[in-house]
Amino acid sequence: MILHTINKPEKLLSCTELIEDSDLVLLMEDGVYLANDPIPGVVHALSTDVLARGFKILEKQKTKLIDYKEFVGLTCRADKICAWF
Repeated sequence: MILHTINKPEKLLSCTELIEDSDLVLLMEDGVYLANDPIPGVVHALSTDVLARGFKILEKQKTKLIDYKEFVGLTCRADKICAWF
């Protein structure tokens, strides 16, 4: 399983085809603006970045808000990490 970290909305175009449904995706910084878009994989967003931008994630979305401790947990679970910066 790969953890894909995305920090800018335009970076999703570079990696969408590479994300498997079983992969983890972390939206951070301005990447959190993608939280309401359809993204493959199991999607997480850093809650501090969502709050800092005044952004709201729609209830129907599968995006889970996490903190930094949970982010560390995701990195420990992943076999590989792919940063899309």
